[in-house]
Amino acid sequence: MAQDRMVEQEQPREADRPPEAEAQRADLSARLERLPPGHPSSPYRDDGNRKQPPLDLAKYELPVPNDPDLPPVEQPRSSPDGSWDYRGRHLTPEQSLTANQILAERDANEGRDVEGNYGEHGLTPAMRRIEAQLDDGHLVEDTEKFALKDPDSFKEKFADLITRNPDKSYNELAHEIHDAIRYTFIFSVDSYTNGMWDSHRRVEAAGYELEVRRNKWTSQEYKGINSRWLDPASGQLFEIQFHTQESWEAKQKTHPVYERIKDPRTPADELRALREYQQRISQEVELPPGAPDIPDYRREER
Repeated sequence: MAQDRMVEQEQPREADRPPEAEAQRADLSARLERLPPGHPSSPYRDDGNRKQPPLDLAKYELPVPNDPDLPPVEQPRSSPDGSWDYRGRHLTPEQSLTANQILAERDANEGRDVEGNYGEHGLTPAMRRIEAQLDDGHLVEDTEKFALKDPDSFKEKFADLITRNPDKSYNELAHEIHDAIRYTFIFSVDSYTNGMWDSHRRVEAAGYELEVRRNKWTSQEYKGINSRWLDPASGQLFEIQFHTQESWEAKQKTHPVYERIKDPRTPADELRALREYQQRISQEVELPPGAPDIPDYRREER
């Protein structure tokens, strides 16, 4: 389902990147340059000409359906008593405080310090090390920009979980938000299936445990694979998505539509138009060979 998608679009800072990230990026670029022309990950075609660079997503103007019935864009609101409100969701002071505490734990597990710098520990430096080991594929550009779910988006999902699970504790629900930290690996169409399995093996070899894998390549509204992982050392859940450049761009293009679909105030007739738009975009994404055959997975209860 489309519910597992990344949503934030914050501007990256230089301090957001681990110190080894630029060296790894340069090493990856050098390795790609040495690949023979025609190789799936080579920057050159069979005829020796350089491939076109990826599209600049910032230049997209999205022809999304109109939404005259939706209220103007609003901002999250925190009240003096500590409660929180946003897009029809509400958290009490106690619930909002729980979310803030979980977010502080999340930030520490991801690896950056209070100034946004990285050392050797944490999930993002570990993902960068895994990226450097891959024969094909790479983390999405500006990975550090996308790694942390925006606090208000986290609270939005937390509020929805509370509504659906009134018998569960707030702390338990907050810890179940597995995309509070998330990463995306990008592969070429031809190398996608092998690259996905290679990265799986390397993430497991690094000590992380697969909890769930959802293959959405046959979905009408979303293309890609989303997976949920556990860091046993910290107990932190995190998400890894596996995309081609084209499926990643499709996800980014339909993000404003996705945000409106999950808004509980969006009327039914508007939802139909929005879902049709998502389907039109997704239908244009090329299907990697073997991708639909990658099985779903869910770890048995421990």
